[in-house]
Amino acid sequence: MVNVLQGGECDSFYVVGSGEFEVLATQDEKNGEVPRVLQHYTADKLSSFGELALMYNKPLQASVRAVTNGILWELKREDFRNILMSEFTNLSSLKLLRSVDLLSRLTILQLSHIAELVSEVPFSDGQTIVNENQEPMGLYIIQKGVVKITFDMDLVKCENASSLMCENQKQDDTHNKKGITVEKSEGSYFGEWTLLGEQIASLSVIAVGDVVCAILTKEKFDSVVGSLAKLSQDDLKAKGHQTILSSESIPSVDTSMLADLQLAYLEWQTCLYSTDCSEIGLVRLKNSDKLLSLKRFSKQKIKMLGKEEQVLKEKNLLKQMNRVASVPKVLCTCADETHAGIILDSCLACSMVAILHSPFDEESARFCAASVVIALEDLHNNGILYRGVSPDVLMLDQTGHIQLVEFRFSKKIPSELDERTFTICGMADSLAPEIVQGKGHGFAADWWALGTLIYFMLHGEMPFGSWRESELTFARIAKGQFTLPHTFSQEAVDLITKLLQVDEKLRLGSQGVHSLKNHPWFSGVDWKEVADHRSPVPAEILSRISQRLENHGDDNIASLHSPIRDLEELNTPEWLEDW
Repeated sequence: MVNVLQGGECDSFYVVGSGEFEVLATQDEKNGEVPRVLQHYTADKLSSFGELALMYNKPLQASVRAVTNGILWELKREDFRNILMSEFTNLSSLKLLRSVDLLSRLTILQLSHIAELVSEVPFSDGQTIVNENQEPMGLYIIQKGVVKITFDMDLVKCENASSLMCENQKQDDTHNKKGITVEKSEGSYFGEWTLLGEQIASLSVIAVGDVVCAILTKEKFDSVVGSLAKLSQDDLKAKGHQTILSSESIPSVDTSMLADLQLAYLEWQTCLYSTDCSEIGLVRLKNSDKLLSLKRFSKQKIKMLGKEEQVLKEKNLLKQMNRVASVPKVLCTCADETHAGIILDSCLACSMVAILHSPFDEESARFCAASVVIALEDLHNNGILYRGVSPDVLMLDQTGHIQLVEFRFSKKIPSELDERTFTICGMADSLAPEIVQGKGHGFAADWWALGTLIYFMLHGEMPFGSWRESELTFARIAKGQFTLPHTFSQEAVDLITKLLQVDEKLRLGSQGVHSLKNHPWFSGVDWKEVADHRSPVPAEILSRISQRLENHGDDNIASLHSPIRDLEELNTPEWLEDW
């Protein structure tokens, strides 16, 4: 029985519950069209298919036929969208809340619950928002307009009033030289100290023009996450620790010391990035000042998700990339009862998106883009399709240089052949049209993703919107429909337009990386210095990394501490023998 027919349309994703199914595709050969079995799906392999149908309506590229009696679990596109939107119904409020330093360590789920409790309050021109004889009601986030805040600096004694610290402060003559006036515009906030139960006396806030504020009271905040006082204390402790981390020079590592290294010899310092079964963080060699980066995989989660083969492939790819620009050298691999680890010769700071709270200037964006170009050039020359060019995936080390440490989306394909792969893989907002349409893709997909990255670095938003916000995102990607802000330079507009070319054969970079390197937007870039990490890092990037290290502590992302079930079961899989 054929369950899914090639050429037809489908709006469902399927998971194999039981039984066996085979994938067939009709291929043109000399004797005409011949059906061929491409692969088999079984419940034992946690098989699933049709994931693209959740995102985009397109003709099916293959048929699926039941070989035995079985069960398929079905998820329709409409239900999938409803689930997503039910979790992210307050995206605009989420963005505003994430801009508040004091709340930046909360999870998306916590912020989503908080966003539901925020009240929007309008104020007219000249209206008093906060009277100097009263305390603010809570945290105020300015959604529209400008407010003028006046306060006495001598009375600001709490350490959690960073919103009042501003370069354009000025003394107010009407307050006997003691009054300080600060103007805050759309996207800014004040009153964050009230969430900690702190007070600032004699503070007044007045609307300048029509103003709309989103207000979060301490009572509503506490109802979701409890008291923020302990969280703030943890932040202060972490600041001192992270400042030490950022100021240390990382000495070269004697690899002979790592020959028999075990995870027990390492002290976990901080987690920087995590996925479904792995996390990347900084570790310190015990009784040493040496800091290294560790990528560790949870054995329990690997087994639960059936990702043994993927993890082993990623480890092998990383080890092969020791001479690729912007890919840190693998010093050694090791494992203990619960984790398998890869030690990297790098001192990472954060993901790129962590410092992209506002757009980069063109100098900083150009520096990062040039580093990615060099890395992709090396990877493609080694036959590696990366599929990880995204601000969420790319990392920065503590010297400000791009580092590629995430290879779960990567695949080795012959670089000398025009070979294509059909796996739907990568970050959804950066997928190229040929991936979205299921036509198969090659190295040109990475250059498309570079175009979305440059756009995001310069604008702070993805060119086609977020797939979580609209199902039209993938239709726009397929058609190449996007708007270029007037703030972009002429050279940036030309570069992005040529990278986001739907026809991959016409896409800049697809016929050779030299056409990309010679583009006017990259004028003045010394590609040799970029490859050798000798190119000066823009001050903006260094400043943002420094601020990030100061404001975020060790536990900004939860570590993998899953309950241990059967240690013997976790340590007997065949893939571990090759670790």
